[in-house]
Amino acid sequence: MENALSAGPNLPFELWRELRARAIFDYCKWDHQCEDNSVLARFPLFVGSRVVDSLGAMAEGLSEEAFLAEAEILRRPELIRRLGISKRIAEIMERSRGRSAGSESVRVMRFDFHFTSEGWRISEANADVPGGYVEASGWNQLLSRQFPDTTPPPNPTEEYVRAIQKQVRPYSLIALAHATVYSDDRQTMVHFAKEMVRSRLRPCLISASHLHWEDGRAALKSGFADGRPELVVRFLPAEWLPQMVSAGMWEPWFLGSKTPLSNPACAILLQSKRFPLTWNELDSKLPSWRRLLPESCDPSQIKPLNTSEWVLKPAFGRVGESVGIRGVTGEREYAEIQRAVKKQPENWIAQRRFEIVPVETEEGLKYPCIGVYTVNGKMAGLYARVGPTPLINETAQDAGILICEGKKESKQ
Repeated sequence: MENALSAGPNLPFELWRELRARAIFDYCKWDHQCEDNSVLARFPLFVGSRVVDSLGAMAEGLSEEAFLAEAEILRRPELIRRLGISKRIAEIMERSRGRSAGSESVRVMRFDFHFTSEGWRISEANADVPGGYVEASGWNQLLSRQFPDTTPPPNPTEEYVRAIQKQVRPYSLIALAHATVYSDDRQTMVHFAKEMVRSRLRPCLISASHLHWEDGRAALKSGFADGRPELVVRFLPAEWLPQMVSAGMWEPWFLGSKTPLSNPACAILLQSKRFPLTWNELDSKLPSWRRLLPESCDPSQIKPLNTSEWVLKPAFGRVGESVGIRGVTGEREYAEIQRAVKKQPENWIAQRRFEIVPVETEEGLKYPCIGVYTVNGKMAGLYARVGPTPLINETAQDAGILICEGKKESKQ
């Protein structure tokens, strides 16, 4: 099958180093190195405009269906328990009585697409706290200037901030809550803050513990700032909140906040990779999800568990951590994953394995993953990563992805 993607040539080393410095200082790409390896690839990926339109339409369909499913699950407490969510969080969400996050919230998602031997498929949805904005906004822009016949995809940072602008007044205080001990989270918040200042907003970088709720409204109380934000951006996983925020102050992230949240913590319902285990009980038909996400089941149904036909994933793993693919994941790690799955299958999912079509590069074959953002259900940008194996994890590189009108279009 002809690939829907192709790789461009490697940039000259000195030029690439110059662009990397620009990414660091202009776009806050601070985590540009992983051990001895650069995180930023020297080559871009090229994609045709019709493929971009198709990816955008698929992502928008997935978003629309996801919101319908989320609202339905909130009305069905028995389904929440299937998702591998902690008991403390599940109990709070079960009290929602069907109340959704509300139209005033700004929702952002990223769907990870792979071009496979059967066409486009997704491996997961990042519905809670999707990342990659620095690269999808900055690195794409920097590389597009080196390839005159290309254009960058939409800028997800600009699209996200524009959606926030529509919800608040000019110069509103916007709280950017994140896990302050992680530099990659901090860089994203600084990156957002720069765009917000340009957009006549007043961002404030905080820890989640700096927020308190008074009569359902968020209040910022810290030694460096105070006030009532008109919107709170959350950039830390929802399942971390009970450990990071004092008792009585983490529940409004999930239920009862009168201050708009982005994303509201109820997004954890869609973030769980066990989300497919609720589908057959929903009135929503989810045609896009059923077509694009591989067959998924509780791993207790897989006999034998070490088959190469299935991928084992934790319900709330990120960046490819603890993903078991026989023949790809190291043997020792794969054995440890199997033991963990057998012990607590309710915290894992088994997903039917697919075959990613690699791209030829000057550095050999690479396996691409294309993240497609949606903001309030509308396509908002692309984020590309390439890995040496079909498992896209911390060893993968960020690659610019550029729209090339001259590229031969795929029908997929």
